[in-house]
Amino acid sequence: MQFSTRKPSVVQASATQPATKPANQSAPAVQQESGFETLSQNEKLMFAQFRRKINLDASRAQVKKLEYNLCDPSNGLSALKSACADASALGLGGVCVMPAFVKACSAILGAQQTRKCRLIACIGHPSGSDVTAIKVKAVKRAIKDGADEVEVTVPVAHIRDGNFSYVKRELKKLHSACKKSALRIDTECALLTRKEIIRVCALAAECGVNSVKARSNTLSGGSSTEIFADIKTAVKDKCTIKAEGAATVMEMSGAIDMGASVIGSKNAADVARTILAAAEMEI
Repeated sequence: MQFSTRKPSVVQASATQPATKPANQSAPAVQQESGFETLSQNEKLMFAQFRRKINLDASRAQVKKLEYNLCDPSNGLSALKSACADASALGLGGVCVMPAFVKACSAILGAQQTRKCRLIACIGHPSGSDVTAIKVKAVKRAIKDGADEVEVTVPVAHIRDGNFSYVKRELKKLHSACKKSALRIDTECALLTRKEIIRVCALAAECGVNSVKARSNTLSGGSSTEIFADIKTAVKDKCTIKAEGAATVMEMSGAIDMGASVIGSKNAADVARTILAAAEMEI
């Protein structure tokens, strides 16, 4: 029997097995275009503007969590006027002032129905040593003068003495004095033990307090994380949590991660500008 010496053609070979590509020849490129690449120049511009708006909206929501701490005793009326103007322009959540300046700051910020940031009166700062009756009068006066909220420091000495019945009575009277205005208590964490902080926060939730404030020098530290976790457990979602002392965007972010929904800061204006500038740059 004789075998043919003619080499099979490519077509013949393909009948039994797939044809292999030569090593030096690549497969035809499949043109893949993303949705963005197929947009017109005008559509790309509109998309960029939309993305920028989303970034700005998200940044403004973060800025709204900031409260400007203006309770430094050296802050006079001229400094407060400038700070209130900054707070309104930047869209901060609020400004915190001492009772003596509530009326003036209320006039600067404008009518409560239209003002761009809340006015918070800080009463009993920093030790909460005034008797309850004085605090109650101060709360009523601050609300009359135009405060949207009041932040009252807990009676630290009574807490250290273990007199929680006094603390509970005070919280109830303060809550009653606020009527429709929001009440926040300043726990002054630096002056209390972990056990005392937990007990006070639990009482606050029980007495209808809207928010509790935790003060800490290092918001990203382990001890702060534990305190915030304790507070969250104690209030059982009945109170929001304010973290006081964030000086940078990173510290603000750390406080939010720990469960704070409001951030108090003496550097609130600078932190807000940093957040908004970053959003403007990102396209």
